[in-house]
Amino acid sequence: MSLYRSTYQHWKGKYQGIWYRRYAIAANGIQSAWSSKWTRNMVMAAWILSVVQAALLFGIGQLLVKDSVIYSLVEQLQPQLQVFANGLMSWIVAHPEISVRSIYSFLFYFFSGWMSTLSLIIIALIIPSLISRDLSSKAIIIYSSKAVSRFDYFLGKFFSVFGVLCIAWLFPVCSAWLLGGLLAPDWSFVWHSRMALFKSAAYIIFAASFLSIIAMGISAVSVKEKSATVIWVVLWILGNVLSRIGAKTESWIQHLSFNYNLEQLSLKLFQPKNELSLLQDNVPVVGNLLRGLPVDRFPMFQSPQFAGAMMTCGIMITLAIIILNWKVRPE
Repeated sequence: MSLYRSTYQHWKGKYQGIWYRRYAIAANGIQSAWSSKWTRNMVMAAWILSVVQAALLFGIGQLLVKDSVIYSLVEQLQPQLQVFANGLMSWIVAHPEISVRSIYSFLFYFFSGWMSTLSLIIIALIIPSLISRDLSSKAIIIYSSKAVSRFDYFLGKFFSVFGVLCIAWLFPVCSAWLLGGLLAPDWSFVWHSRMALFKSAAYIIFAASFLSIIAMGISAVSVKEKSATVIWVVLWILGNVLSRIGAKTESWIQHLSFNYNLEQLSLKLFQPKNELSLLQDNVPVVGNLLRGLPVDRFPMFQSPQFAGAMMTCGIMITLAIIILNWKVRPE
């Protein structure tokens, strides 16, 4: 007599589609990253920066309120500074469509860049848990034995990194904009600052996607978890060094730094040079203050090398995909 029933039994469980399997891989990656205390601290630092940004946006809004604390502080300044501050506030009140847009654009340009550094540190912390750990533990064999293709595996891993970067980068910036709009004295702030939000979102989404793919490729290079972190940090530091060398020698060397390429995208989107020119032409106080200063020497006020940066990003993404297809194979 057979110990097991050999008759057909229809499975009555709940069917989970392919997107659920991809979600399971991504969710597991996010949970693994969140289990690190250092990762949580870096995310907390990003949200603290978001609060600081919202506080600055609140202070800008208070320039339009006659009985605000900002006005009382201006009255205590030296006469020359009072003239500058009063002229600036008068212009902000008279031309909010220019002042709010330009000031928000500068603030979001700086804060998006500062948070990118935190995101690079976060990637260094979570990169061992991406693919290196699966290769060393042979978990890829288990993935391959299920109804999950390599594409599904890569997509799940991509969203695990992208999800962490959104929590530490995209969401804080968007929250700062929303909080700044809610605390503004006039709803026109929300309308005039919309482009700063759209530019920030476009920059962060592209940067997070690009860095996620690069991190996956680096994580697949070695089965040793610590090696992936070392490679990431070395490429980050080496790229910054080459970027500075290229600024004084050959400009194409700068594009070997993924940080430099993302900076060019940021300059292309936010256009701080054009915003500064707009302020100089429309605000006499700012124009007189900056007249004669060599602002073109500052990197943020130079023309972005956008085409070269995007081409180099494409090459880096291609190399990362080649490494992934080469290293991540079912045995």
